Amino acid sequence: MDIKSARYRDGRDSILLSLFGRSPQTRIIDLFLDNIFFEFSRIEMVEILGMAKITMYKTLPQIEKGGIIVPSRKIGKTQLYRLNGDSSTVKNLRKIIRDISFKIAESE
Repeated sequence: MDIKSARYRDGRDSILLSLFGRSPQTRIIDLFLDNIFFEFSRIEMVEILGMAKITMYKTLPQIEKGGIIVPSRKIGKTQLYRLNGDSSTVKNLRKIIRDISFKIAESE
């Protein structure tokens, strides 16, 4: 997790963050898009993103309501979340990122 933590704190942006800004919502979505096979707890997201707990607790329900992430399982009282790969929104975001990546690669 140290590598991810450094990435989000050093100002370098992914394609998603470059396109849509560094709002709490896009930062959380970006974390899941970069780690499609991982599950995260709220506390892990707070630590990785360097985000205030209150911001996480206010933002996460919005993203969950949009179907981008879903609760996956609980470990004790801790809820884990994962990317909803079945979501059309997630599929469209991944396509946008892929298309832009190809355009960037072609121009270099």
